[in-house]
Amino acid sequence: MSDKGKPAAKAVDKDAQNRKEIIRAIKGPVTERVLELIPALKSYDDPYGTVMATPDLLFACLQLVTTRREKFHDLIVDGNGAPVEDNDTPLRCERTLNQIVGMVVRSGAKAYADHRWGTALKPPGKVTQSPATKSLLDKLADLVKGKWSEAEQPKPSPTQGDKFYAAIKDHLDFDWQVPLIPYFAEIPVKLINELGKGVTTLRTPEGIASLADIGRHSMEQARKILSDEMMREMLDTQPLAAKGVAFLGKERYEFLHGAVYEKMGDKFWEMCVDCDRLEAMEVQNAKDLENMAEWLHEISGETINQLVHYLQFNQIPIFLGVAQERLGEGPFRAIFGPPGNKKLIKMFCEKTQRTPLDPSDPLEDLKRRLPDVFGAYLRSPADFEKGL
Repeated sequence: MSDKGKPAAKAVDKDAQNRKEIIRAIKGPVTERVLELIPALKSYDDPYGTVMATPDLLFACLQLVTTRREKFHDLIVDGNGAPVEDNDTPLRCERTLNQIVGMVVRSGAKAYADHRWGTALKPPGKVTQSPATKSLLDKLADLVKGKWSEAEQPKPSPTQGDKFYAAIKDHLDFDWQVPLIPYFAEIPVKLINELGKGVTTLRTPEGIASLADIGRHSMEQARKILSDEMMREMLDTQPLAAKGVAFLGKERYEFLHGAVYEKMGDKFWEMCVDCDRLEAMEVQNAKDLENMAEWLHEISGETINQLVHYLQFNQIPIFLGVAQERLGEGPFRAIFGPPGNKKLIKMFCEKTQRTPLDPSDPLEDLKRRLPDVFGAYLRSPADFEKGL
């Protein structure tokens, strides 16, 4: 009998099968294991649905898989059933643990959006937040209302959750983003679309609030000043730099870009976040700025002013390099970064200026002597500040 009349067998979509298996495992054995470890979650009518729609709970559960990995060893296995100890080796489902976490983060954002705004078939649910989270969200909502047009503000509607999720989903991959989902939801969808992957640079609620505080005017001013290529790079790297670019204006931006961008690369945008720093740079010449380009994204406006006032041109990079190495990154930023310690900045610069140097090779002598200056501070910060 001929088979000519039979339709061709439908090709098996292995990736779709694996995805279904991952979802089945998360809803089934993984959720059961989490409930064993956190019995309080059993009090919910739908523990899985509640956790997925509640970012704080979802983040805690994701952290549980990391901190108590041994409790999930029989579920985190490769194709041969052997436990996988890292996050980048493919599991039985042919995806890594990191990729699965990304799936969960995106699912959590979708669940939160559906719960908050409702869907075409289901009304919004009651979203509960801790007092601290609610306070920050209220502040963020006020900033959005004050800085962005009414038409761009999120409004409760059957499709708002879908719009938010469509805008954010391609930029959600990491567990640290889960607690930020309620804050991302306060950003106008139009701005999320404009930021693109730059959303992932906003790693704190305060950072998201700072973006909202910038406002549409500064963003549009930055767009007028920057080329399309530079605007995209800024948004992808550090969107908070829009405020600084707008502050500079076209002429001064082009001067600074020409002076230091080649040496700084994308750290240039981090430099542009602080307007006080940019104001201090406005009165400096290009050579001085180029000489400290390696540190301009870290140091304060006060540091820039004092360095140029007290030190010779070729002493500045030596000073900053030794200070960073001798003090360590944390203390270096605390003293020389914004807002910094004005008294100590001046004292370090004055002591460097007064240090007697070998005239035959003053720069090498400065490299030898500067560690002692910073070492004296490290041995006794209080005495150093008193000038002892």
